[in-house]
Amino acid sequence: MNIKEMQGMKYPDEYFIKYFFKKGFHTTSKAKFLEFGSSNGNNLMLPYQYGHDVIGVDFDPEAITYANANFSALKEENSYEFIADDMRHFVEKREDTKADVLMLPNIVNYIKREDFINFLQILVKRDHIKRGAAFFLRCRTPKDFRFGIGEKIEEDTFLMADDYHQTGEAGCINRFYTQTEMIDILREEINLRDFQLFQADCQNLHGESIVLNSDMIIWGTIH
Repeated sequence: MNIKEMQGMKYPDEYFIKYFFKKGFHTTSKAKFLEFGSSNGNNLMLPYQYGHDVIGVDFDPEAITYANANFSALKEENSYEFIADDMRHFVEKREDTKADVLMLPNIVNYIKREDFINFLQILVKRDHIKRGAAFFLRCRTPKDFRFGIGEKIEEDTFLMADDYHQTGEAGCINRFYTQTEMIDILREEINLRDFQLFQADCQNLHGESIVLNSDMIIWGTIH
């Protein structure tokens, strides 16, 4: 499929591209990738075209429609499935997904800390991930320019106003994590080990202003 024909976002997260090739997924096939916040499948397109099975979950039905259209055009023999659902509902309703790779790119910021911990606990309890599964996460840190925008509803958590349209996040929760806090949660709830931690700070154009985007990226293994 020509990239111009893709509906929605056109390319994967740059750190997921690095992760995919650094971890050697391009030399294997038939792993099962499970991504929450999958959007139109722009990340999952990479493992899918290398022969892996993929499952994407996203809250936005339009994004899921785009994903199904994009993947159906590829006509590969491996499997894909895209589900329009809240990530918290998905893990409660289904079980035994037994994913080989768990992906959480820029999604956990949109739920409260308590909900995130509960999500991880159910994920493990209902066998959505295999022991020894690979792990990829990207999330915002308090250095990000969004920190402090909106109503503070709990520690490091803000609710953006319904009329805040500058980033397309009107009415959204933004929960920010320090590296220490996130690592402690992942160690406790999914027994994350053998991890690498990256800090990705970059300037970006936001309207007519230059702002700072600040993310942490974690690669690891779930034991």
